[in-house]
Amino acid sequence: MHISTVVCFLSAAPGIVLGLAIDGHMYQSMPMITRLPENADVESLRYQPLLDFDEDSCYNTAAIDQWGNVNFGMPVEQMFIPYMSDYNRDDAEIRMRQDESKNGISQGSAFSFGCRNFARLEHANAYSRYRCNNGWCAYMYEYYFEVDRSAKGSRRGHVHDWENVVVFVKNGTEITRVAPSAHGRYKKATNQPVLDRTHPLIVYHKDGWGTHCMRIAKEKERFKLENVYRLWQRAPLVGWNGYPSKHVRDRLSTADFGKATFKLIDSRFGDALKKAAGKHVPGFDPYKDE
Repeated sequence: MHISTVVCFLSAAPGIVLGLAIDGHMYQSMPMITRLPENADVESLRYQPLLDFDEDSCYNTAAIDQWGNVNFGMPVEQMFIPYMSDYNRDDAEIRMRQDESKNGISQGSAFSFGCRNFARLEHANAYSRYRCNNGWCAYMYEYYFEVDRSAKGSRRGHVHDWENVVVFVKNGTEITRVAPSAHGRYKKATNQPVLDRTHPLIVYHKDGWGTHCMRIAKEKERFKLENVYRLWQRAPLVGWNGYPSKHVRDRLSTADFGKATFKLIDSRFGDALKKAAGKHVPGFDPYKDE
């Protein structure tokens, strides 16, 4: 009988686990950041998207905890661990998948290795900010992922990923446009989103040979989900004024996420809303709060 040995490595910072060692292999499926409590306004909660995640994609998780510890992210090269010279990459990935399944660590492909265990969802947050004027409200929902891997390895992947969804509501009642982000743009925005009541259905997926992004769910995917729970996911939402302290919000706003950028801060928020709106939200001013 084969018995797996699992060892956790803890950091000195509260609420953070740095890694797991399983049968001699080091799996950096951590750090695990303790999520913030939900604290958002009623309207932002009403229009919050529900998410699924294709099997080759990470789960979103918390970017910061109540003490101001920012998620370290995860190495891009993690998808090639373990790697030994006496077998090829395909064999390595098969063995990874076997270890993951056996130890309950993860689910999915090498692109999502280490960042797709159910604990990610249990520690997840979503972050929001809204802007209203001229009969319109735009609600932006940001999601943090620890790594974004592509088929081209470290040449295209990067530690940390931020993707967002913007929901435009007219006269306080009608969702007229939903814009999921894709590599800093909103080319797949639509005025005919798939909804569950007032919640847009969104899928985080791998964009061809490239990295990952958000997309509108297809109607046929409504009951065909790929996350571990097979249910649409809604992470506890933290509104712009819902952080435990100004210190925590400032820490998140000024953190360096490399190629990924947090769009809720003042210097980026208006520009992102302008891109998301395009010419389809007449009269809305992306830079003005009523």
